[in-house]
Amino acid sequence: MKKGSIFRKLIASYFVFAVSAIVIVVGVSVISVILAVANSNPAFPVLLTDGDGNIQDIEGIQRLGGWVEELDEDYRVRSIYGEKKTETTQYTPEFLLEWTDQKSGNSAFHLYWQKKSQEEDSGYYLIYYPKEAFTVTYNFNASSLLIMAPEIGRWAGLVMFALLLADMVCVSLYISRVIHRPLQNLISGMKRVEQGEERVELSMQTEREFVEIQKAFNRMTERLQEQKAENERMGRNRQRMLLELSHDIRTPIATIKSSAFALQEGMVAEENLKQYYNTIVLKADRVNQMSEDLFTMLKMESADYVIAFQNTDIAELARRVCAEYYEEIINAGFEFVIAIPENSIYVNGDEKLLARVIGNLLTNARKYNQTGREIQAGMMEEYGEVSLWVQDDGIPIGAELRDMMFAAFVRGESTRSTKGGTGLGLAIAKAVVEKHGGALSYQEGHGNRFEMRIPTVSFET
Repeated sequence: MKKGSIFRKLIASYFVFAVSAIVIVVGVSVISVILAVANSNPAFPVLLTDGDGNIQDIEGIQRLGGWVEELDEDYRVRSIYGEKKTETTQYTPEFLLEWTDQKSGNSAFHLYWQKKSQEEDSGYYLIYYPKEAFTVTYNFNASSLLIMAPEIGRWAGLVMFALLLADMVCVSLYISRVIHRPLQNLISGMKRVEQGEERVELSMQTEREFVEIQKAFNRMTERLQEQKAENERMGRNRQRMLLELSHDIRTPIATIKSSAFALQEGMVAEENLKQYYNTIVLKADRVNQMSEDLFTMLKMESADYVIAFQNTDIAELARRVCAEYYEEIINAGFEFVIAIPENSIYVNGDEKLLARVIGNLLTNARKYNQTGREIQAGMMEEYGEVSLWVQDDGIPIGAELRDMMFAAFVRGESTRSTKGGTGLGLAIAKAVVEKHGGALSYQEGHGNRFEMRIPTVSFET
């Protein structure tokens, strides 16, 4: 099942982390302010005077080491409540504003002032607090003033750090779940393939990117299985071909050995020497033909074998091959009818291999036509293909051989002898035609018809 994109999930995770971090910082800061205010000294001068202009909580101020000064309308000290620790007896508005804005910083005291009452000439109250009585800090990121006790500030920092760490861990675990699990499944599948397990297929519900990787992995394992099956099939074919070859090669080799022994021991009359030598040559040619056919078949079955394709006039090639086999077919007692067009027909192929296909079909028709008297070779171009056929008027191939006639070393019983073929002719022809992107087929009619079809190419002469 395909889920969303990993990229989108990562972006969402980082967004959640950022928002939660902001919430944690703001939340802890607000709570710290509330706690600081709740735990601040009750003498903090939120309101210095009551409605009648009388100062409040003188005792609390004095306990903190502070004092209160009463000023007249000209800012001269009129009365002092508590122990005054400065020598100033008259102030200026500029001085009071400077202290109120917390710009003096060098003094050991904080100073607060306000009018005694709403009357115009009522005078002022000044309150002095020792700086060690409380701490004033500024948070310029929040653009607000936070006033809190040192102990509360330390605990707030620890809580904020712990919450941010927990937030980071949660986001990391989520990202790990999104990425780590699919990777582990993929690695596990690779190890199973490495250990030789067959048909390893991944099936997991994950994000879009990993789904594509999963599909590619499954396609790869499927191709590996197909390749393994093909290699096993080719191995079996090679083994069978070698067994068949070893069986078929025994007779000609035995004949060669016996003939050579007879000649060596002087057992052959002089008038028969030529016959024995001819026998040795013929059997040697037979063995050589077997080895060449086997080599060609193995090459055709190899996936690494590359054909040297080139533009080839297959019509001219067919006319030339038919001319080469003409005398052989005529001498065998057949009428040879050739219907190859005079115009050029081009295909992309290997001339030598295609010539061998045509030759194999002609040889096959001559050897297997035990009752007929005619062999035909024809060609026609249509629908972007060239069709070349070889036909005889003999007895149709038996049904027991039709399903396997293109397999290696399959021969009719009438040719199952050293005078027959190697059993690789049709197999080689089929393999070559398929390497050229075509097909070789058999049709039963008034005899036997083998037809190959190969794509043509447009070629300017």
